[in-house]
Amino acid sequence: MSEPWRRLPALSLKQIQYFVTLASLRHFTDTANKLAISQPALSSSIRQIEIVLGGKLIHRTAQALTLTELGLAVLPHAERLLNVAHSVFDDVQRIVAEGGDGAVKIGLVPSVSSLIFPSVPELIAERFPTLRIEFHDRTNDGLLKGLEAGELDFGIGAVDSSLPAGLDVFPLLEDEFVVVTRRDDALAESLHLPWRQLTQRHIAIFSKGNISRMVSSMAETHRLSIKAYYHVDFLETLYGLVRSKLAVAILPRLYTTTLCDPELVVLTLQQPQLSRSIALMRATQSSSSRLNDECFKLVLSHLRDVVTK
Repeated sequence: MSEPWRRLPALSLKQIQYFVTLASLRHFTDTANKLAISQPALSSSIRQIEIVLGGKLIHRTAQALTLTELGLAVLPHAERLLNVAHSVFDDVQRIVAEGGDGAVKIGLVPSVSSLIFPSVPELIAERFPTLRIEFHDRTNDGLLKGLEAGELDFGIGAVDSSLPAGLDVFPLLEDEFVVVTRRDDALAESLHLPWRQLTQRHIAIFSKGNISRMVSSMAETHRLSIKAYYHVDFLETLYGLVRSKLAVAILPRLYTTTLCDPELVVLTLQQPQLSRSIALMRATQSSSSRLNDECFKLVLSHLRDVVTK
């Protein structure tokens, strides 16, 4: 936490809100109407921000409003500042109304649920009984954006090339890719399957997140003609396609933790091996409370114990 007596720039949260809203709507009149302020007041606030920061944030013509390079660079930080402020105010109001110690917002990708539930909520509730826990399931891209924007206190997801620079990463395990097929499929004769044996098969894969990108990149690098035939959003749809003999499914092993279908079998993919790195992550410039920081350390220690057993 920074020293409370350090001098702050002469900007208000409302002025930051005005800039973020204008950057979203790209129209002065619409922004002024949405914020219920006059257009001159909006223009004055934007000028004040530009004076304090020492550069132009927007470029305005009769036809369009665009952000300058400085505006584009400043916007993610302004959004994060607003998200953190909203979260803090929500916590303060909740503490006043209900008591307790506020809330901790934990993000996760669906496949890591088996690492989280039920032990993590029980552990936090036991150690911090007055701390409210919120779980937010996201795609991996959504999780990273939520952490970067300050919407989440910390989260567990996959590390890939899209990882923002402003996140601290605490690795947990390598989650290898597998294929799920029917037990009566010829592929199921071996528990270890070379990728090349999938080149003539219809592949089912998730449409969102980074899994499809990782598989496509691997196939391109190793010159394997593997292309997804079905793109789906939900795990049960993926398994349904396999049960119906329409496809085989490619996914990380953690997704299969709760698979209890005697008709389906999980095979390890190899030649090459492909895995994603699962990690606990939070923003480097985290403004979390002491309790949230202690909660993070507790969850990190617990998850590392879980994955080493």
